[in-house]
Amino acid sequence: MRFYLGVPTGGSPAAPFVESLSHIVLPSGTIAFERGIVTGNFVPAQRDVLLERALEWNADVVAMCDDDMVVPPDGFAALCAALEADASAAIAGALYYSRDGLRPLVVDGWNDRDTRAGWIPAFDDRTPVAVDGVGFGCVAIRASAVRELERPFFSSHVYVERTAGRVRVCNEDYLFCARVREAGNSVLLHPGVRCGHYDRASNAVAPKFWEPPDTTSQRRILVREGESYRLVPFDAEAPHESDERHVRAAVTYVEVP
Repeated sequence: MRFYLGVPTGGSPAAPFVESLSHIVLPSGTIAFERGIVTGNFVPAQRDVLLERALEWNADVVAMCDDDMVVPPDGFAALCAALEADASAAIAGALYYSRDGLRPLVVDGWNDRDTRAGWIPAFDDRTPVAVDGVGFGCVAIRASAVRELERPFFSSHVYVERTAGRVRVCNEDYLFCARVREAGNSVLLHPGVRCGHYDRASNAVAPKFWEPPDTTSQRRILVREGESYRLVPFDAEAPHESDERHVRAAVTYVEVP
């Protein structure tokens, strides 16, 4: 297997991330290894460059890892094994939580026209499970499943919170997962591969405690209660309202050698 590891970064990888990578074990059967680092402040395009480089290098599996992840030594090996065990799977993602430790970054029932729809799927502590989307903090991608996709590979949402005065580029991972599923492939969450998520502001790694299987074995949704948030069981009969307004804006990639 030709294994490529790509890291999109803002230029200052977190120390816990660098330390964790120093202990990584390459997947079984690896005959060639290459890595790539792309700096910048627009992650979808950074991922695009990494995936293009990997395909030009003739990678069999493309792994991507954000520069604030704390990756277990056998993490990539386990993700690659999950892809090898399921011929229909194009993506296998590790389990990790948001930096605040509130929610696992995995989704079912999500769609690009209502990003508040969907729920956190049920999973245990070891078994890969098919889902609609995984966060790309730590993933492995089967190269053959994406070679025929038209570039750019990644699109994105620009999430505008006018009242809060905050704008975020997001969802390039879920949108890419939707794209490979539309092409007839599946997406896996591997809950046995557990990555810490380092928060530079607090100098802490989330989550502090991993949720037990009797909690994660039910579908859940994040709800706001006053000034705080918590996960509650998902109720398909509960009314869902969204006040999102989707406005399309043009983004042009100006590419130079």
